[in-house]
Amino acid sequence: MIFRKLKVLNDDEMLKIVEGAFRILQTTGCRFEDPACMDELEAIGCSVDRDSLVVKFPEDAIFDALESVPSVTPPDNLPKARVASANKGFLLDYHTRKMRRGKTDDARKIITLCNNLTNITLASAGVVQDDVHNDAVEVFNTALLLKYSEKLFNQWVYNTDNVPFVLEMGEIVTGGAEELKQSSLLNYMLNPIAPLRFPPTQLKMTRLYAQRDLPLSVASMTQTGSTAPATMAGALVVCTAELLAGLAWIHSLNSKSPVGLGALTQVCDLRTGAQLYAGPEQTIMFLGMHQIIRYLGYTSGNTSFETDSCDFDFQNGWEKALSGVLCWAAGFDMFGQAGFLMDGFSMEQLVLDNEAMGMLQRVGQGMVVDEDALAFDTIKAVGPGGNFLGERHTMLHARDFWLPSVFSRMSFEQWQKEGARHIIDVAHDKVEQILANNSLELQVSEDQAKAIDDVARRRLAQVGGSWEGVI
Repeated sequence: MIFRKLKVLNDDEMLKIVEGAFRILQTTGCRFEDPACMDELEAIGCSVDRDSLVVKFPEDAIFDALESVPSVTPPDNLPKARVASANKGFLLDYHTRKMRRGKTDDARKIITLCNNLTNITLASAGVVQDDVHNDAVEVFNTALLLKYSEKLFNQWVYNTDNVPFVLEMGEIVTGGAEELKQSSLLNYMLNPIAPLRFPPTQLKMTRLYAQRDLPLSVASMTQTGSTAPATMAGALVVCTAELLAGLAWIHSLNSKSPVGLGALTQVCDLRTGAQLYAGPEQTIMFLGMHQIIRYLGYTSGNTSFETDSCDFDFQNGWEKALSGVLCWAAGFDMFGQAGFLMDGFSMEQLVLDNEAMGMLQRVGQGMVVDEDALAFDTIKAVGPGGNFLGERHTMLHARDFWLPSVFSRMSFEQWQKEGARHIIDVAHDKVEQILANNSLELQVSEDQAKAIDDVARRRLAQVGGSWEGVI
């Protein structure tokens, strides 16, 4: 199968963008809003302005980082559809068709769904629930995922005070600091604020993970026309510059953390100022940044598989398919966000996205071409004008084909007879089926679960939150 061949930039165009990023880093620089970064970056040869906190990077500092900082995982050439479950503040309620704040019961249900949906690679709690104190919800959801998720998971941490609690829970599960470092259990994503600015909270949290040599990623969120130039090439120059600056700073920490790079490039609707999630230009930028990240020698991720639609309609399916399939075909190592529906999370959308990913997984397997698959003897036996339905060869391969669990293959007449049901209703039935037949089971020992709960309870008490009624 031809894979990783999809490109939107020729080599000359790609190098112009990379060289543009080097030029910006040398002449304009980035602002690192933590004074401690000045000594760290000056030590690797950067020019620092301690008043403005702006740092300029010589070529050697960037090249040294590229040579020294390892990638999270070695890039491979196998077609994989790896998708992360989304994290959103709001949840689409199937019964009311309205967005509402998530609850802990929703988070438990979403973890159950992630456990039982084969094609969701990274689990999540899905929502930032409002029945847990906001300052502790990241710790609380990490506790839920550590105890009950059967998969690696994605839980964003924005509050610096939560990091020690999250790391403590990780050590409880793995057995200690060294064991946590050797695992892939916890990681952190450094998000610069475009253009060319690294905020103090992000830097502080990244440093905490880097000190433990835990996996890191640097992910730029440039937005055309607002936080980056309106041209796609200009936006990619800023994006690349931010990734390289973040990589160089991590190198300055003398950490052994492996790093991945992410292009969370966005488009601004210049008529309204709204952030778009699924414009075609966003997909083009995803693909261009993937080429650049691979050229730099790192694994790449993005936030494709999103939609600007507020419904389960053709727009939703097409937008998710356009970005998701093209990014998959280009060879992205991870993309998201499964379950994402404009401004919120949907359990029904998670089920539909899992179905779509199943189709992609099958396409990635390609076809077998061997003596049995070529079927010369069977073709000869059937002959001109014959039929293959009754052949033993057909029976042996009858289960080779992908079968849907949610998507319909009924005739129009049959579909009408069965109530002409909307896809969201079919997906909801699947949600209910999974939740009725599966429950959360501890993935850690009872002693570990108790220790994890003690950590979460301690954090809740620290911020004045209540443990009762949410666990």
